[in-house]
Amino acid sequence: MRDSKGFTLIEIVVVVFIIGSLFFIAAPRLLERTDVNLKSASRTLAGTIKYFYNEAVFKKNVYRITFDIDNGEYWPELLEGNEFVQMDDILSRTKKLPNGVFFEDIETQRTEGKVDSGRDVFIVFLPTGFVDPAIIHLRTGENNFFTLSTNPYTGITKVFDEYVDFVN
Repeated sequence: MRDSKGFTLIEIVVVVFIIGSLFFIAAPRLLERTDVNLKSASRTLAGTIKYFYNEAVFKKNVYRITFDIDNGEYWPELLEGNEFVQMDDILSRTKKLPNGVFFEDIETQRTEGKVDSGRDVFIVFLPTGFVDPAIIHLRTGENNFFTLSTNPYTGITKVFDEYVDFVN
């Protein structure tokens, strides 16, 4: 008998076939995952907007949510004196969009048109029950879009599963 220390061609073909089959099964699910992340990100952001709308009314404070479009992050801030400061509680931490989800652009009443980069965009919540009207477009790398539109008088954010371009 010969002492063999390698793999036979059949063993290599079987392993390549198994790996290829697993990839064939897993690849579509990985693509679906970004769609799930997009839905999750839009629900989380809509909930955050509604939460701080309610906080502003109930606690009689002025809040804002600031967006870092380039890094896919946003965080709430509280007006103390003449400046906005980030709060320390767990609900006020910086949130990052999930993997594969990006801000396409954001438009508020305080911007001149759509903003697609930077960290100068924010939504203000007043204790009188008013929130800046805003349009937020989220996208995946596959160019699937969700649009969030805030109602300035109720704080409710409508979510559309497409890019909706509202005309002023």
